[in-house]
Amino acid sequence: MGLRTAETDGARSVLAALALLLGLQLLGTLLVDLTHLPVPGAVVGLVVLLGVGARFPRFARRAEPAGEPLLKHLQLLFVPPGVGALTQLSTLVQHAGPLALAVVGSFATGLVVAGLVLQRLLRRRGTA
Repeated sequence: MGLRTAETDGARSVLAALALLLGLQLLGTLLVDLTHLPVPGAVVGLVVLLGVGARFPRFARRAEPAGEPLLKHLQLLFVPPGVGALTQLSTLVQHAGPLALAVVGSFATGLVVAGLVLQRLLRRRGTA
């Protein structure tokens, strides 16, 4: 029987949060395999976390001990895709036009949607 300290409780909560995130990733992968969605399983798992967490906030808070350190070092997670993009630089240059159009188009779409959502929320509060 081990000693319980704040340190072991913290480690236990981080491990439980990692298990939750990995379980949701597995669930997302299973859903993608069953439904043949053209979306990565990890994304589906995060959408499940968002949906369940919106309904049951205590559930989402259980993922925080693992999520906070990941978000602190988020920039490190962009290194592998960046290296991969550099290895395919000639392909990216060949398709620069469509890629630029996709980036600008998705940015503009996101900006418009965010603006519309903000307007609707402000109207509900009666401040717009």
